[in-house]
Amino acid sequence: MSTIFKKVLYVGPVNEFGGIGSVINMYAKHFDELNLVSTSSNEAGVDKLFHFINSFFKISYICITNSDIRILHLHSAAKGSFIRKSLIGLTGKLLNKKVVFHIHSGSFESYYKKAGFFQFLIQFILYNMDTVICLSEQWKHFYQEKLGLENVVVIGNPVEIPELLDYQNDTNRIQLLFLGKICDNKGIFDLIEYLRLNSYFLNNQIELLIGGDGEVERLKQKLNDPNLNNNIQYCGWVQEDFKVQLLSNCDVYILPSYFEGLPVSILEAMAFGKPIIATNVGGVPSIVQNNHNGWLFNPGSFKELDTIFEQIFEKRERLTNYGKSSYIQVSQYAPELIQQDLTNLYQKLVPTT
Repeated sequence: MSTIFKKVLYVGPVNEFGGIGSVINMYAKHFDELNLVSTSSNEAGVDKLFHFINSFFKISYICITNSDIRILHLHSAAKGSFIRKSLIGLTGKLLNKKVVFHIHSGSFESYYKKAGFFQFLIQFILYNMDTVICLSEQWKHFYQEKLGLENVVVIGNPVEIPELLDYQNDTNRIQLLFLGKICDNKGIFDLIEYLRLNSYFLNNQIELLIGGDGEVERLKQKLNDPNLNNNIQYCGWVQEDFKVQLLSNCDVYILPSYFEGLPVSILEAMAFGKPIIATNVGGVPSIVQNNHNGWLFNPGSFKELDTIFEQIFEKRERLTNYGKSSYIQVSQYAPELIQQDLTNLYQKLVPTT
C-alpha cells in the first residue's frame, strides 16, 4: 500500500453491512492497515449519542497527538450522519487537517431540498471541505449546479470481481434477485404488489428472491398472500457464501429504489455478469444503460416493467448479452483502480516531497 494511506484517518461505520459499511469493509480488505474510527453504532438514543461523543474526542485526540495523520476522510450519509461528520470535519479544519467529505447518500438531494433555512449551512460546510467525493457524474452535477461547489470529484465504490462463469438457463422461467434494506424507499413492497398482477408471474414464469434486513415482519406478512403462489421467497440477511450462491444463480438483479447513490448491490451483481433492472435514480444511470447491460424504468412506474419482461421472454439471449456487458463495465470499479483514484486525490491534498 502507498505510504500516503498512513497519513489518512477514515471515519465511518465499522463492521456494518450495507451501504457505507460495505465500502469501508472493502477498503479495509484491500488497503492494508487503515487508520479507522467508527462514529456510529447499532445502539439507540443515549447510547448512540455517547458512542459519537467518545468517537469525536478520540478523533480529536488523534489529530492533535499524531502528526502523521494529515487527512480526515469522512464517510457520510444524510440527516444525522451528515451533522455528525460536519462537526468532525469542521474540527479537523481547525486542527489544520485536510478533510475529504465522502457523501454516499442517495437521498441527499431530498435532504437538502427539505433543509429550508439551513441550506446555507449545508453549503457552507461542504464549501469549506478540501474535497467532496460523490459517486457519479450525475451527483457531481447536482453538487456543482445546486450547491455551487467547485471542490467535487467522482470516485466510485469498489467491488470484488470474480471470474465470469458461463450463464445457462434453458427453462422458460427467470429468477429475479433483490438484496438490500427492506423498506418503502427501496421499492420492494411496490414491486411485490406489481408482480402479483403480472401475467408472467401468475404463469409461474417469474420468481423473486429477497435478501436483506429492515421491515422483515411486514414483508413476511405480505408473503402470506396465497396469490403469490410461493414464487416470492425471503432469504434473510445474506452474506459471504450464500450471497455468492444467490448472485451466481439468479437471472436478473432488480433494484426498484426511489433514491440511490451508487448501489454496491448493483455493482456486485454486475461483477457476477448479471443484467440489471433498476430505477433511473441517483448514480444508477452511470452503471446501467438501457438495452446495453439492463433496463431502467422511472421510480414508481412499475407498469413500465411490462415491456421489459416482454423483451426478456421474447428473446432470452438478451440476458446473456447484457450480463456480459455488465461484467465488462464493472471492471472500472475494481478495488485496485479505486485505490489508485484515492492515492491520486490524497497526493494532491498532501504532496509528498
